[in-house]
Amino acid sequence: MGQDAKAEITREMLVGMLEDFDRLANREGVMTIELRDNGLFALNPDTGIYEVVGLARMSAAMSYIR
Repeated sequence: MGQDAKAEITREMLVGMLEDFDRLANREGVMTIELRDNGLFALNPDTGIYEVVGLARMSAAMSYIR
């Protein structure tokens, strides 16, 4: 605790989290998420691997993809 975080979340990302909640929540019913740059990732408790939830905006370094 004691760490504040700020994230931009799109409707698509939120819907995706709701659709995958039961699969990605732990036994206590809690989903662990991590913010990395502009991306949101959810920890899969079965595999221990973070899965991409979504990207709210393209980072400046990826602007060439547009």
